[in-house]
Amino acid sequence: MGLRTGGQEPVAEVETCGPKNGLLYEIARARPVRPMTLAKEYALDEATAVRQTCGT
Repeated sequence: MGLRTGGQEPVAEVETCGPKNGLLYEIARARPVRPMTLAKEYALDEATAVRQTCGT
């Protein structure tokens, strides 16, 4: 949906069989995702390239 929590507290928690539970947030209080800056995009591209490079 292109939203982020915006600092709000979860309104509910969904229990799962695994070690992590899902947190549910109120959509009406959510904020739009911030656009990625060029610096962040460059850093992400660099990190992805390092992960895909074979170390041997």
